[in-house]
Amino acid sequence: MKSRRVGLSSFIYTEWLRPIADYYLTIKINEAMFEIILPAIAAVVCTCLYYIYGDVNCALRALADLLPTAISILIGFTVMLITLLLTSSGENIENIKKNITDKKVHGKAITLYQGLYIQFSHLLFSEVLLLLIVFFYLFLNGLGWVKGKDIAFLGVEVYLTLNILLSILRGIANLYFSFYRSNVK
Repeated sequence: MKSRRVGLSSFIYTEWLRPIADYYLTIKINEAMFEIILPAIAAVVCTCLYYIYGDVNCALRALADLLPTAISILIGFTVMLITLLLTSSGENIENIKKNITDKKVHGKAITLYQGLYIQFSHLLFSEVLLLLIVFFYLFLNGLGWVKGKDIAFLGVEVYLTLNILLSILRGIANLYFSFYRSNVK
């Protein structure tokens, strides 16, 4: 009789974490500096400045007014990028599907096409996470439970906003150079 392993995924859907893990397996140091470290430093600096000047709640209210609409638009943009990547065909797409990168996932080298798909999937998850965090802040704020947690919310919202914007920039640059390189003989 075969023994069956019981894990968290047998109780709750956890497979959505796989693209996120794959993203962090493929990111290079310079990409991490651009997308993770730089936004983290900026978030700490911004949060500290708002804390020093006593405007944390003002900043959070402004972000809560702006971010749901902006992130919804970015989610649509990212879904469009993923759709274009997955449904496009032609010589350029075939070239990036064949172009093996130096990045590896679970010991196997991935293609540029797979790398772009992993990157855009992570971007979509980050956008949805930021939207959920903004809604959670609004929920807690409506109940009056944000006191003392407002600094954490501001830091996370600033970090994720910058992370998303820089990730979009890197993704578009990767697309640009992948098609540019395929046209240069």
